[in-house]
Amino acid sequence: MIFMNGDYEWFIQANLDGYIGKWVAIINKKIVASSENLNDVLKKVNEEYPTTVPFVTKVPEKLLMVV
Repeated sequence: MIFMNGDYEWFIQANLDGYIGKWVAIINKKIVASSENLNDVLKKVNEEYPTTVPFVTKVPEKLLMVV
């Protein structure tokens, strides 16, 4: 079971125009890492937040809400 801490909800409502096509890591409703390369994002998060599990996703060109 996956528990959300509010980062997903923040992600779907945030203006992420500057991150289109990039991977982002979100912790406590804040983008803490971004890159076109997923490994770069994961490396930075592991170095700076080793005990935290971030919400990581790629920002699509257009957000599609599925209900």
